[in-house]
Amino acid sequence: MTDATEPKLAQALFIEDSTAEIRLVTELLNRAHVQFDGHWVTTAEDALSFLRRDKGFETAPCPDVIFLDLNLPKLSGGKLLQIIQGDQALSRIPVVILSGSDFEDDIIHAREQGAAHYLVKPLDHPKLCETVALIDTLKLEREGTDWHLRKV
Repeated sequence: MTDATEPKLAQALFIEDSTAEIRLVTELLNRAHVQFDGHWVTTAEDALSFLRRDKGFETAPCPDVIFLDLNLPKLSGGKLLQIIQGDQALSRIPVVILSGSDFEDDIIHAREQGAAHYLVKPLDHPKLCETVALIDTLKLEREGTDWHLRKV
C-alpha cells in the first residue's frame, strides 16, 4: 500500500512504431534510473484513442508528457502534433519530438507546431534525461541511485 502523500510518478506516453526505438528509450531511461509510468502505442490513431480514452483505452491515464516519433505509418507524427495542439484538453501536455532528422527547418517547424522539445535520434541518455528535467510540469528527483519522474 502506498502513502497517499507520496507524489505519484509521472505518466509518459511514447508514440513510436519501432520496437527497437521503444527498447532504446526504455533502456536509456532505465540506465539513468528514471522511474515513471510508461505507456506505449505504435500509431497516431492509437495515440488519439489513448488520449481520448476511446474503446480499448477507457482506463488510460492522462499523460504528463508525450514522446512522439514524427515518422509514423498512416497519420504522421506531425499531423498528430497538430491535432494535439488543436485540442484544448490535450494541448497542455508537453510533447517531446523524437526524430531522425536534424535539419534546422524540421526542428523549427516542430517548435512552431507546439512541440516543447526536439530530440534527434540516435538518443543518448544524458540528453534524454536533461530534456525530461526541463519540462515545466515534471520534476526529476534523485533518491539514492534512482531518479523518479514526478508531477509538479
